[in-house]
Formats: sequence, C-alpha cells, structure tokens
Amino acid sequence: MPEQPTSWADTAASLLSKLSGGVEVALNFEHMELQVPNPQTPGTPTTWRLNGSLRIRTRGENPPSGALPPANPGTLG
Repeated sequence: MPEQPTSWADTAASLLSKLSGGVEVALNFEHMELQVPNPQTPGTPTTWRLNGSLRIRTRGENPPSGALPPANPGTLG
C-alpha cells in the first residue's frame, strides 16, 4: 500500500510527480474557508478565505498536439 502524504507539501509533491507533459489541473474556489495553525497564537487557528482559481500546468519534452498556451503569471482566473 502506498504511503499516505502527511502534509499539503507532500500532497502537492505527490500530485506533481504523477503529471506528465501537457496536463492541466484547474481548481475554482468560491467562499472557501480554510483554518490553518497560527504559530503566533497556538490553539487559535487563522482563517484563510479563498475566492478565485488555481491552475497547475506541466510541460514535457513531447506535449500533446494542441499544446497549452504559456501560463500568465500574476493573474487569477
């Protein structure tokens, strides 16, 4: 049985290791709230509010025909 990721970083690394050239994962968020630990005040989480999109694209040596256009850094959705 494969080892389960133990953190968001492990989860992201696991996902990216399985993607090959020309793959896109797009996530859209509307009014999503995420509570994360706050090192300054242990026991009191910080709330992150997410509205927008996250797009992860990979490139390979041989992307499929109809390859994706270059990403546009600094913009959301």
